[in-house]
Amino acid sequence: MSEHSKNKIQLIFLSLLPILFLLSAETALFYSQRYLVTFIAYFSFAVLACQLLCHLVFVKGEICNGQRARLTKANLYLAIYWIGLFIMGAMAEKRYVPLALMIVAALLLLVTVWQQPKDDDGLRRATLLFGTICGVLGVLSYMAIMVNLPLQDWFRYSPFSQILLGLVLANWLLRLSRNRLQGFIALLPRLMLLTLLCNAVYCVVVLLLLHFNLFFVTVSSTGFVLYFAIHLLLAGFLVWVIMKNKTLDLILLSFLLLVTLSFPFLLA
Repeated sequence: MSEHSKNKIQLIFLSLLPILFLLSAETALFYSQRYLVTFIAYFSFAVLACQLLCHLVFVKGEICNGQRARLTKANLYLAIYWIGLFIMGAMAEKRYVPLALMIVAALLLLVTVWQQPKDDDGLRRATLLFGTICGVLGVLSYMAIMVNLPLQDWFRYSPFSQILLGLVLANWLLRLSRNRLQGFIALLPRLMLLTLLCNAVYCVVVLLLLHFNLFFVTVSSTGFVLYFAIHLLLAGFLVWVIMKNKTLDLILLSFLLLVTLSFPFLLA
C-alpha cells in the first residue's frame, strides 16, 4: 500500500472517530432510557454548534480553496451523526417534531457548505447566507426542545456543556483539515474555559431553581461530586494549555472529547 493510500485511510478514520464516539454515546443513552416515549438527542446541539463554528470560518475566514475543500470534506462526515439520530428518532414510540426540524436544518447547513461555489464570491456568500439561516433555525429548534423539557432534565441537556463539546469538535475538524487560522484556533481553548465556567454556574442556578420550586433532584450526590470534580480537572487542564501556549493536538482533543461526552452519563 502506498504512503498516499495510508494517509487517506488514516484521514478517513480520524474523521469518523468523533462521529463514532458521539453515536455510541447517543445509542447507550437511548437504550438506557427506553421508558421515554420520545427520543431527545443529548449531543445534537454540540454538533450543530461545531457546524456553526466551521460555518463562521467559511464566511469570515481568509482561507484558500484547498483549506476550504479539506474543511468541507471533514464537515460532511457529520451527516452520519444526523442520519443516526434520524434512525433513533424513528425507533421511538412517538416522533418529536423539534428534533426532526433540527436534523433537517443541520443537514441543510451541511449541504450549503458542500455546494458553496469556489470561484463566484457573490454566489458563495448567498449560499452561505442560506446556510446561516438554516443554522439559526436549528438553534431555535433546540430552544424549543429545552423549553419543553422538565426542569430536572436541564442538567443533562445543558446548552453550555454542549457548546463546550462543539468547540472540541470544531477544533478537531480544523486540525484535521490542516487549517491555517492559527489565531482562531488559539482562541478556542479560551472559549472552552469560559464555556466550562458558564456551565458550572448554569448547573448551580438550576439547582437553586429546583430547590426554590421544591422539585425533587433525581441526580445522586455522587454524580454531582464527580461532575463538578471533572469541571475542576478540565479547568486546570485548560488553564495549563493557555498559560503554556500548548497546541491542542488530536490526542489532547481526544481526551477532551471523551470527558465532555461523559457529562450526561454522570447526571443520568
